[in-house]
Amino acid sequence: MTYNRTGLWCVTLAILLLTGCANGPRSETIIIPSKEENHTVDEGRRPFQVKTIYRLPNSITNQGELLGWATPESVIGLFEEASPSEGLSLQLQRLSAPYESVETLQAVGNNARYHHLSPDGKTISGIAKSAEGASLKLITYPSGEEEMVEATTDSTQQLLFEQPTWSVNSQYVSYLVMEEGRRLASIGVYDTQAEKAKVYRLKGFDMAGVPIKAKISDDGRMMLIVLDQSSNGRIVAMGTINGSVIELQYEHEIGSDQIDWLNHDQFVFLGMEGTLYEYDRRNQELSILLEKVDSFEFSQDRKYIAYSLNGKDTIYAGKLQGKNILHAEPIYHGIIPSDMYWSPEHNRLLVNGRKTYVKPRVVKEAEPMDLRPFIIEFE
Repeated sequence: MTYNRTGLWCVTLAILLLTGCANGPRSETIIIPSKEENHTVDEGRRPFQVKTIYRLPNSITNQGELLGWATPESVIGLFEEASPSEGLSLQLQRLSAPYESVETLQAVGNNARYHHLSPDGKTISGIAKSAEGASLKLITYPSGEEEMVEATTDSTQQLLFEQPTWSVNSQYVSYLVMEEGRRLASIGVYDTQAEKAKVYRLKGFDMAGVPIKAKISDDGRMMLIVLDQSSNGRIVAMGTINGSVIELQYEHEIGSDQIDWLNHDQFVFLGMEGTLYEYDRRNQELSILLEKVDSFEFSQDRKYIAYSLNGKDTIYAGKLQGKNILHAEPIYHGIIPSDMYWSPEHNRLLVNGRKTYVKPRVVKEAEPMDLRPFIIEFE
C-alpha cells in the first residue's frame, strides 16, 4: 500500500480481481479519498441554500406515477382518473410553479407499465401489453401522442416486462429481450433519432447471472447491465458493443440496482454496504465517492448529486469535482427518499418518499400524506 499526494491525500490500492470475464484476472486500482475530502462544507461557498419548499397537491398521491421534469419549472406524471362516462382513464398531467394545481394535458392509453421519462423531458417510454405480447411504447410530451415502435429485429424475439431505461442524452432506450431457444436474455436498444432497433446478445455473461436492467452510454458503444445471481446477490457488468454482441469487460458486486453513466468512459454504482463507486474503464480505476449511501441521483450535467445515507432520514446535496463530492450539506430532514429528480438547471429537486417519526409506530399500509412529494428550490 502506498500513499501519494496529488493536490489531495488519497490511498491507492492495487488488487487482483477475479471478474469472471473471458480475459481472466487483471489489476484494478482503487482510489480511497481521505475522510476530509468528502462532506466538505465551505462556509464561504454554499451552493445549496434552500429558498423554498413546495408541497405538491394531495390529488397526485392517488393512483399514478410522478415521472420528473419536463421543463426547468414543470413536472409531469401519469395519473388515473375515474369518470362516470369513461370509467378509469390515464391522464398526462403537469404541475408548474408554484405547484398548487394540476393541469390535465391529454388522456393516454392505459395498457403500459414501467413508464420512464427521458432526461430531456420530451418522451415517456413504457412497456405495453397486447394480444401479441409486450411492445415498446413512446408517449410524446406535451401532445400525448402515442407510438408503438418496432423494438425487436426478429419474430422469435419478445420484450420482457422490465423497466426500460434512457441514455443520459435521451437518444437511446434500452430494454430486455428474450429469444426462442436461448436461456439468457438479450439487450434491445431503440435509437429514437434513427427510429431503428437493434438487439445484442451477451458474450461472456453465461456464468454471470440473469439480466434484469441495462443502460447504454451516450455514444452507443458501451452498456451497463445489472445481473441477478440468485443466492449470490447481484452484480453490475460493463460491456462493449461489438457488432451484434455485447462483450463483458468488467463486473462488480452491488447492493442496489442504481447505476448511471457519468460520461462515455466512467460510470457510478452502489456497492455492498452502500459504497458509492466510480469506475473509469480507461485505466481500470475504481474510486470511492461516498460511503453508507442509501440512494443517489446526479443532475443531468453530472455536476451535482443528491443522496441519502443508510439509516438517516436526511437528504444531502454536493458537487462532483474529479473523484470527490465537495460542499456536501443536508438540505432536508425527516424523509427517506424513494425517488429524486434534478431540474434541468439543477436549481430544484423533486423528491418522493416517506416520512419518518420520532417514535416508532406500526403502520399497516402507507398513508397518502406519508408519500406526498415536494420540490426543494435553491437560492
